[in-house]
Amino acid sequence: MRFIEYSHRHAKAIIDSNPDLKERYEQFIGALRDISDEELIEDFLLKKAEYAARKSTFKSVTPSINSILKRRMLEIPGWQAEVDIFNDKTGEIGNTEWRLDFACDNAFCVEVAFNHGEAIAWNLLKPVLSCELNHVEKAIQGQIGIYVCATDNMKIAGNIDSASGSYEKVLRYLPPMMNQLTIPMMIIGLEPFDTFKINDKAEIVYSDFSIDDSLLNHEVKITKTSDYSIIKGVVTDINEANLFLEEEKNIRIRKNKKESILLTEKMIKFLEVLS
Repeated sequence: MRFIEYSHRHAKAIIDSNPDLKERYEQFIGALRDISDEELIEDFLLKKAEYAARKSTFKSVTPSINSILKRRMLEIPGWQAEVDIFNDKTGEIGNTEWRLDFACDNAFCVEVAFNHGEAIAWNLLKPVLSCELNHVEKAIQGQIGIYVCATDNMKIAGNIDSASGSYEKVLRYLPPMMNQLTIPMMIIGLEPFDTFKINDKAEIVYSDFSIDDSLLNHEVKITKTSDYSIIKGVVTDINEANLFLEEEKNIRIRKNKKESILLTEKMIKFLEVLS
């Protein structure tokens, strides 16, 4: 998987200056980076079939990302999954709400968040609670937080609920919460897949499409390479054009009676025929 990073409170500089932290961070992002499109597709189809057997709805790729990442992290010595923040011996607090997705003692506290955008502030605070001093005894002590979420483009590619939080939105939370987010933290935004996307019917759409006359007069849904915005319309014209000194196909689609759009193959990431 591809991803982008943002360093809060000089987290990246601190990691790079400490060999132990750097090794642990490379272990985590290495596990993320090694998740392949093929692996995600296989797991997604398996989970989709399991949900269908239970007659439950299933739409997003996020359960596959979570399960594959969990499996990889548990193979690395020193890493734990679903880690309690506090050592609640009396049961007065209840650890269900006070839990991290992953942790490595005296190193990183990790939250992987694909839930509603309103939970961003709480998800950001959980690594802080695990790293800062607290009146309640800790189950694990961290130094630096890691927050993993989808970018806006990944939300489209993975058919993730539009109300869920995103990397771009998380970054907007950081300045007003600076006094609350007192620990160094790496914000990681997952980027779209290279070869496929999940459409709104929970179907896999591959990027290896061909533009030819068979598309004429068909209703299509196009995902643009530039910003993953989606255009829906009817194909009205297909022709060759000499663009950017290369031979390339143009496709014109009619969005409505008054508006049509001219696109090239270079501008199209996914093309789905709807009728």
